[in-house]
Amino acid sequence: MRQKQSAADRTFTVFAHTFILLFTLFCVFPFLLMIIGSFTDEGELIAHGYTLFPQTLSLDAYKAVLQSDVLFNGYSVTIFITVVGALTALCISAMLGYSLANKRNVLQTPFLFFCYLPMLFSGGIIPFYIVVSQWLHLQNTIWVLILTMLCQPFLVFLLVSFFRTIPEELEEAARIDGANEMRVFFQIMIPISKPILASVGLFYALSYWNDWFMGLMFVDNEKLFPLQLILRRMVSNMEAAKNLIPASAAIAVTPPTYGVRMATTVLTIGPIVLLYPLLQKYFVKGLTVGAVKG
Repeated sequence: MRQKQSAADRTFTVFAHTFILLFTLFCVFPFLLMIIGSFTDEGELIAHGYTLFPQTLSLDAYKAVLQSDVLFNGYSVTIFITVVGALTALCISAMLGYSLANKRNVLQTPFLFFCYLPMLFSGGIIPFYIVVSQWLHLQNTIWVLILTMLCQPFLVFLLVSFFRTIPEELEEAARIDGANEMRVFFQIMIPISKPILASVGLFYALSYWNDWFMGLMFVDNEKLFPLQLILRRMVSNMEAAKNLIPASAAIAVTPPTYGVRMATTVLTIGPIVLLYPLLQKYFVKGLTVGAVKG
């Protein structure tokens, strides 16, 4: 039979629900303001600023953005580095994590230290820039946006934690049947690691999709600008927002510069917002499956 809550429990429940509701509204409010601002007439934005209840709506910002070659070029660059980078990083991180979790690896301890050290110390931006641009000669190439973020130690340790929960008997049975290390990894480990792989893959995809700093440091060619770098230039520089509006755009007399910022932001975060619900069940399970062992 269900027990009745005490007065203190009811008070705490009401307080917790109220706090969560207020926190949710606090997080959702800027998002709604951004969406509504992208549909607000430019003249009203200039006169009254951003509001949740605009008097005049307009599609001029989206008309301008969707006719811009700069945005579509940024989309193609971002999609390429996100797909290629996330898949490559996931493959390398999974193989590294499996190797670090395998007790048969005689170099397990040195490799663990090698992966753990970058989480605590960094050589700094200047040595990093010199290595990438002058030694590796990756500046102004599409690969500089991929290779510089290829392996993140924190995500590797998430994979290590998961692989350590897999019974060793599975590997031993496969090896008795004649399977080598690569076959054990790809045919035994990968199929039962889908939750953690989906979680780590989502982390990598978010990192690549939202990155603008690598483009700012190493890319001067505008054809290689990712979406987030284009958005950053627009937010920090009004002229960049005006340059995004093509001369052939069928819009009102006043160029929707402020609206273009909001519309570009909506189109930039849209794919990631739609992707997360599809991977949510794997995301939550992958973060908790390796948390305890027993």
